[in-house]
Amino acid sequence: MMNTTSSTARTIGGIVVGYLTFAVGAVLIFALSGRDAHAATSPGFLAVSVVGGVVFALAGGYVAARVARRADNLAGIAVASIIALGAVLSLALSPGGGATWSQLAALMHMVPAGGGGRAVGQRFEVSGLRFQV
Repeated sequence: MMNTTSSTARTIGGIVVGYLTFAVGAVLIFALSGRDAHAATSPGFLAVSVVGGVVFALAGGYVAARVARRADNLAGIAVASIIALGAVLSLALSPGGGATWSQLAALMHMVPAGGGGRAVGQRFEVSGLRFQV
């Protein structure tokens, strides 16, 4: 059994690594496409970017839970909370300026995905596809 300091450090590390998994993936989607996350976009790119964001959020929640090694889902929920905070702050700091589709997509789709990353990871492990962190 881990001591409290080690457990806390693993949890914080898991949250950081999990959020970075999401954030780097999300940044790459827009950087590689040359699109602005705060500009109007085509329905096709909106769908691709939302699906990509959900995949990266799931991965972030899963990685956070694996690194944290906790029985509960605190790390995944923390990653989801940070994603939500970023989206809400982005909406609040840009009133009337630019499209809000990416922030709303984050709140509606990526936040739940980040919080559910651990559960998805557990299903993969049960079916024999075990991912190691």
